Amino acid sequence: IATFRDMTEIRRLAEELTGVSDYVEALRSQAHEFMNKMHVVLGMVSMQCYDELTAYINRIAKEQQAEVNFIGRRVKEPVLAGFLLSKVSRARELGIELSIKEDSFVPVSDEKELIHNLVTIIGNLLDNAFEATVESEIKKVNILLAYDDGELGIEIDDTGIGMAQKTQNEIFKRGFSTKKGNRGLGLALVRQSIDLLKGTMHFTSEMKK
Repeated sequence: IATFRDMTEIRRLAEELTGVSDYVEALRSQAHEFMNKMHVVLGMVSMQCYDELTAYINRIAKEQQAEVNFIGRRVKEPVLAGFLLSKVSRARELGIELSIKEDSFVPVSDEKELIHNLVTIIGNLLDNAFEATVESEIKKVNILLAYDDGELGIEIDDTGIGMAQKTQNEIFKRGFSTKKGNRGLGLALVRQSIDLLKGTMHFTSEMKK
């Protein structure tokens, strides 16, 4: 018996299952933001606005360092810290305010599989929060990473319009999506990763009038 599958589809599924797409999207967002800043610098140089250019470079350098310091103090795991920095860039690109709460903390871990699963969980939850929020009048997403006695709690909330009860009953099923196209893997992967880590998951959602 022979079966044939579109290789593009197989590669896409493989990337989703391994979390590679999360890292690729994170790097793409950072590269896009960097290029936007470089275009501003190039424009100022062309117009010979050197005083304004100096002020601009100093401002973005301070803002970038402040973000790195803020996340670095709270997330000691470098892979996860870098990933969250890229999500801050992605949120800014979408016009969304992503706030990592002050009392967040994640220690360093030698378990690569654990970090991979955390990237899958946090990445997909943030992506869904971004999609839910991007068309809202108020665009805010908050994340808390609360570590206590060997357990990590992840809390994410957003200002999206919410979900109907029928949708809430379906969102963790593989293949289900309210969006068009080949979707419906992200939250299924979240549940799979949480199960692998022997964790639990709870969520609430209310439709906004």
